[in-house]
Amino acid sequence: MDIRGTRLRKPSDEALAFTSSMADDGRIARQVISVNMAHMAALVRAGEVDRRVGAKCMSFLAGASPKISSRAKSEDFHQQLEQEAVDLLGVETAGFLNYGKSRNDQVATAIRMELRGSILVLLGSIMELQVALLEQVKRDGGVLVPGYTHLQRAQPTTFAHHLFAHFDALQRDVERALQLYQRVNQSPMGSAAMAGTSVNVDRRYVAGLLGFSGLVRNAMDGVSSRDVAVEAISCATITALDASRLAEELILWSSSEFGYIELSDAYAASSSIMPQKKNAVAAEMARAKAGSVLGGLVAACAILKALPYAYNLDLQEVTPHLWRAMDDVTSTVRVLAGMVASASPKKERLALAVRGDGSTAVGLANHLVKEHGVSFRQAHVVVGELVRISAETGAPLYEVAASKLAAVSASLGKKFTMEGEAIESILDPARFLGEVATEGGANPRLITKELKAREGDVASTRSMLAERKAALAAAERKLRTTTLGLAREVKLRE
Repeated sequence: MDIRGTRLRKPSDEALAFTSSMADDGRIARQVISVNMAHMAALVRAGEVDRRVGAKCMSFLAGASPKISSRAKSEDFHQQLEQEAVDLLGVETAGFLNYGKSRNDQVATAIRMELRGSILVLLGSIMELQVALLEQVKRDGGVLVPGYTHLQRAQPTTFAHHLFAHFDALQRDVERALQLYQRVNQSPMGSAAMAGTSVNVDRRYVAGLLGFSGLVRNAMDGVSSRDVAVEAISCATITALDASRLAEELILWSSSEFGYIELSDAYAASSSIMPQKKNAVAAEMARAKAGSVLGGLVAACAILKALPYAYNLDLQEVTPHLWRAMDDVTSTVRVLAGMVASASPKKERLALAVRGDGSTAVGLANHLVKEHGVSFRQAHVVVGELVRISAETGAPLYEVAASKLAAVSASLGKKFTMEGEAIESILDPARFLGEVATEGGANPRLITKELKAREGDVASTRSMLAERKAALAAAERKLRTTTLGLAREVKLRE
C-alpha cells in the first residue's frame, strides 16, 4: 500500500526531486526513528493502540535503519520510514505509526533533537579553543606585545591580556549557546499538524522520553516557527566572527611584516611556485567560513520573513543552512584551537617591537598631570608636540623630551624639566604596564588572578556540558528500555 493514498496522482519525478528533503534528511533520520518510538510508547501507554500492535511497531523501529534509501521515491525520511513499516508489517499494524501525529511536529522535534546535540559539540569545540588560549597564557603570558587601535601602535600590553580578550569574547559565545540550548530543548511533539490532536497523547511523557526539558506550549507555534534555527545560525555567526578576528591576527602576526608568532607547519601550506612561502591557509579558511555562516543567516531570515502561519514547505529550505552553519563554525573553532595550541611567540622580535615606539607617551602625560598639576589636555598637547619632533627627527622620544620639554611646556606658561633617565624610565613599557591600576587592565601582576578566574569559566562550562550530555544519555536509555520492553513482548508471545 502506498501511504500517500489516491487523493492525488503521483508527482512527476522532477517535482518530487525538487521538493524532496531526502538529500538532507540523513542528518535527522536517527532522531525521526526515536520520535516514532516515543510517540508509539505514548499511544500504547494511553490505550490508544493495542499493546500487541504497538509492540510489533516497536520491534520494527528498534531495528530500523537510519540510512536514506536510494531506491525509495519519497518526499522525506519520514515517509520512507513509514512506507518501509507498512511494507513489512502491513497497514493494519504499521498504519498506527502516524496516529495522532504529523510530519509537521515530527520534523520540528527531530530538528531540535539534532540541533541540541550540535550545540553541545560546538560548546565543546569553543572550550577547546579557550583552553588553548589559557595554555599559551601559562607558557608566555608575561611577554610584552604591541597593542593596536586602528591597526596603528597604541599602547603596549601583555600576551596574556591580548589572549584574555579573545577568551572573553568566546565566553560570551558559550553563554549564548547555553541560553540557546534551553530554548531548543522544548518539545513540539503533540502539536500534530498545527492544532493538536484528539488522540490521547501525553506530551510531557513523550518529551521526557526524548530528553526535552519542557514543551513548546502552542501547537501552531510548535510546527511553524523556526526561530531557534535562526537563533542558532545567529549564535554561530557571532562565534564565527569572533573566530575570524582571531584568525586574522594569526595571519597578520605570522607575516614577515609583523613576525610576532610562528605557526605550526601543520596548519600552513607552501606555494606551488615560490619555495620560500609559508601560507597560513587554515586561518584563511577560518576567516572565509565566517562569510559562509553569515550568508546562511541572511538566507534563513529571507526565507522566513513573510511566511504565514502555520506550516509551509518553505521551512524545509532553512534546515540545510542551519546544519552548514553549525558544521562550519564548529570545524573553524576546532582548527583554530589546534593553531593556537601549536603557535609560539617570537620573543626577541616582540621585545624589539615594544621598545622605543612611543606607545607609552600617555604615561609621560599622566606623569605631568600628577607631578606638575596641569590638566590632562594640557599635558597631552605638550607630549604630542614632543612626539611630533621625535617622528620628524628620528630621535628617541625620551631624548627629545629631555632636551625639549622645558621649551615646549613654556607655551603653557609653565616650564617643566626632567632628567633623561627619569623620562626613559617613565616611558619604559614594563613600568608603564606595572602602573596600570584598573581592574581588567594589562598589569602583569593581574595575570595569575585573571587566569584563575577564566579557568573557573572553563570548569563551569565543562560541568554544564557533562550535565546536559548525561541528561540526554539517560533519556535515550529510558526510550531504548521502553522500546525493547515492548518489542520483547512480541517475541515472548510468539
